[in-house]
Order: sequence, then structure tokens, then C-alpha cells
Amino acid sequence: MMLLKKISAFVISCGMALLCALPCYAEEEKGVPEILSGKSAIVTECSTGQVLFEHNSSERLAMASVTKLMCMLIWAEEIEAGRLHFDDIVRCSAFASSRDGSVIWLMPNEEMSVRDLIKSVVIASANDAATALCEHIAGSERDFVRLMNDKAKSLGMTNTQYKNCVGYDEEGHYTTAYDIALLCGEVSKYDYYNEFFNTRLDYVREGDKAAQLLNTNKLMRYYNGIIGGKTGTTDNAGYCLAVWAKRGNMTICAVVLGCKEENDRFDACENLLDYGFDGFEIYKAEVDASKLIPVEVDNGLKKNTDVRIKRLVSMVIPKGCKEDIKYSYEIVEKLTAPVVCGQTVGRVTAVLYDEVIFESDIIAVYEVEETTFFSAFLIILSGIFSF
Repeated sequence: MMLLKKISAFVISCGMALLCALPCYAEEEKGVPEILSGKSAIVTECSTGQVLFEHNSSERLAMASVTKLMCMLIWAEEIEAGRLHFDDIVRCSAFASSRDGSVIWLMPNEEMSVRDLIKSVVIASANDAATALCEHIAGSERDFVRLMNDKAKSLGMTNTQYKNCVGYDEEGHYTTAYDIALLCGEVSKYDYYNEFFNTRLDYVREGDKAAQLLNTNKLMRYYNGIIGGKTGTTDNAGYCLAVWAKRGNMTICAVVLGCKEENDRFDACENLLDYGFDGFEIYKAEVDASKLIPVEVDNGLKKNTDVRIKRLVSMVIPKGCKEDIKYSYEIVEKLTAPVVCGQTVGRVTAVLYDEVIFESDIIAVYEVEETTFFSAFLIILSGIFSF
């Protein structure tokens, strides 16, 4: 996962020593993004999962309402599976109603649609709405938190643990910038929330009971290509933000945790996103067909088998470096039957600036059976009767 750090060493090598020493830095001459007062930060490309830049991205920190990204992922999966619908009605429990912080003032036994509850969470980070929906799905917050932790484990979020579903400061409730980037990559696969992500101001209910929903993510108002994200703020977590944006065929995720000032998180994530879009591009591994010549097979019913590259993947590379990528092909000169379809016969490697950026097996396309006395006899016999 850290491959892109090495690939872009020519861009940031001179700045890394400074980054390790200072929590607040700027090294614009080397292309290193400024994260201001953030304790931890990361930039990734969502479709590949490649890390483009990181600063203390494995440090366990409080996450505040960025917690709700995991709720959103589980809700999206429930919608995708047909177990949850936007027009379903949810009844608020006394426990959900008791939540404080950002709320829409749900009353015990008040009923509200899933759509309005999700809208309240995505736009305004409503804690009561989030709790009501989590209880609706799992029966209790405790059981929903178990789902959250199970999902985190399945995604490889090894430094994340949830204790509640809304992001309250609590001992043992922590994550890392790296884990949040993994989570953003998963949430970005769904578009159920895109309308709400991009809504600056809305309401739930009508008349005297109307609750205003004001989007706290300022980047949604002006950043080119922004799709989604989540803010979070508590005394312990500081000011946090996780966002993702898409331009062309590249989706960039930026996460910053533990900023001291509210605007620092927006400025930092804007810098991080710019760093990704300005400095990198998607590159798909290429095939030199002239190198993939058939391999001779000894003692087989066929004299040779065609070969192909097992997998071709897309990756992120620094812009303007395509011509510097060097490919090498290693393929066996001869095989002995039997040959199995998909059998490894070689390897292709792509190197950029002495760093391997792509590797794949080269495999046999066809099965080649071994020549036996019986099979040879059948071949001779068929040849005779073909006359």
C-alpha cells in the first residue's frame, strides 16, 4: 500500500525528514501538501487503494462524527440488499431521543422515514437520527456497534474500534487516517447519499416542528469534483474531516484528524486533494503482444500453447512518468506435457525509477494433454480414416 510513497520519492524525499519532526509544515517546493495543525493525514486513490501521501496515518486517534461513515456504509449495504428502503418508517426510542450534540430533536415514539433520518445524518450529523436508524437495523446501539466492528475487521481496518455509533469521545473508540481512507473507498462505491452530500441547507418536518439541516462540510460548496465526506468535532478528537472527490477517471480521498482550528481541516483536505489530482494519474499496465509468443510443448498432443498475462491492473503513478516505465518479460522456452490451462509459464514486471510498480504471472491459454500410446494410436487411426 505504501508503494506510491516510494514511487514519488523524487517529489517528497527532501521534505520527509521535516514532516516527521513537525506537526505543522509546508514544503511546497517539493510538492508536499500542507496539513496545518492536523495530527494525522493521508491521501489515497479510491479505485486502487494506493497511498499517495501520508503523515502519521497509523496513529490511533479519536474520530468524532467521522464515525458515522461506518454507519453510512452499513446502511448502504442494507439498502443494496433490499433490507432497508428510503420510505420505511422508523420509530424513535427514548434512548435515541436522549442523544445530545447535533440533533433534530426527535421525540420518543416519533416516527420518521429512513430518507429523512439519513438526510439528517449526512447533512447535519444528527446523533438522534443516526441512533434511531442503527437501532432500527440491529435492535440496539450495542448490537449495531458490533456490526460496525465486524465490518471494520473485514475491511482490514486493523487499528479501528468503535464503542458507539455517533462518535462521542469514549475510551477505546479510535481509528487512524489510513483506516478511514479504506472506509471512504468503500462508501464511495455507493451513490445513495450523493444528493445529501451536496445539499447545503434543508429541513425535516414542517411548520413549528421543522428542524434545520446545515451542511458542516464547507468543501462541498466550492471544491471541483467533490462527491462526499464527513466532518467531526469533539474536545478529544479536535477538528476532523474525511472527503473524496472525482475528476476524470480518478477518485481521490483525503483524511485529516486532530486539527486545532475548524478551518484547518478544510484547508488541509483541499491541499491534500489538490496534491492527488495535480501530481498523479491513473495508468493501466500495458501488454507487448510481440513478447507473448507461443511456448513449445514436448510430448504433447499439441506442439505449443498460447500465453497471456494473468491480470492487467490500473495503478496510480506520478504525472508525466509513463515513458519512464520499463517492462521485462521472463517466459520459459519449453514446457513438458501435460500443461494445464492457467499454468504459470513466466512473469512480467514493470519498473519505475528502480521500484516495481506492477507484476503478474504469464499463464498458458490452452490445456495440452500428454501424448500416450493410446492417444497416438487414435491420432494415427483418425488420420487413416480421414482419407
